[in-house]
Amino acid sequence: MKNLWLIKKLKTIRELTRLEHGLMYGCGVIIGIVIAGGSSYEPAILGFLTAFFIQAGTFALNDYCDLESDIANQRMDRPLVRGEIREEDAVLIACLATTIGIVFAIFLSIILKNPIFFLIAFILATFGVLYDIKIKEFLAVSNFYIAGTMAIPFIYGGLITEPDRIEVVLPILILSAIAFFAGLGREVMKDIADAKGDEVRNVRSIARVYGMKKARNVTIFSYSLAVILSVVPFFLVNTPYFFNPAYILPVMAADALFVHTCFGLRKGVDINYNYMRKETLIALAMGLIAFISGALV
Repeated sequence: MKNLWLIKKLKTIRELTRLEHGLMYGCGVIIGIVIAGGSSYEPAILGFLTAFFIQAGTFALNDYCDLESDIANQRMDRPLVRGEIREEDAVLIACLATTIGIVFAIFLSIILKNPIFFLIAFILATFGVLYDIKIKEFLAVSNFYIAGTMAIPFIYGGLITEPDRIEVVLPILILSAIAFFAGLGREVMKDIADAKGDEVRNVRSIARVYGMKKARNVTIFSYSLAVILSVVPFFLVNTPYFFNPAYILPVMAADALFVHTCFGLRKGVDINYNYMRKETLIALAMGLIAFISGALV
């Protein structure tokens, strides 16, 4: 019985902090390091843990701040809505995770003798708190903020490889752009599904201000840009992705999922947004696999 209780609590924390997203953010840092030619394990581990914990803290605080709107949206995938964790415990987990992430960033800056890694982590953590508390209520700001956080881990990893020379290689910039547009599409799509609950916090999302149809068009446009950009590395000479099947095959699978989501959004009827969220999350994961496999094979 004690083991079952512990498993349930760990599952609750995983859902509160969205650990699957944290893993993707951490992997983004690793991929940036690999693409930039890094080979040192210690900075890679610290970079991974920095992204992982800061993102976990942001998600935990977000659930606390969004509790009323999540109840209105009947988000039963949220442990706070189901009453499986206390609000004060969610805040405590958010504070602990964010603090741990910043501590890892401090160690990273000490090891690499460059304060930029702490500064970037601190700024992102601060914006994460501001986003959860207030920023998300402003028109489209939250969408661009989240999209930006999905792009930065790759750049962060690239900087870890060259701490004395702030330079980001072209494949990392392209990957960051892909992550940005894919993340922007997911956020606008999420706002469409959460429009009812967003009224509780008066969140001025694109869906609420300009209507569902325009929000769907923005989502489709963002996903389309991500799909188009994903093909570019395959034709970049002097990069590990040039005509590399280990890259293009998983990318094609990811693009197929994004295109399938776009067709579903274009129909505009009987849209299962929860399914589409999962579908695009899988697409993002496959995109990460494409970039890491393309860099290694």
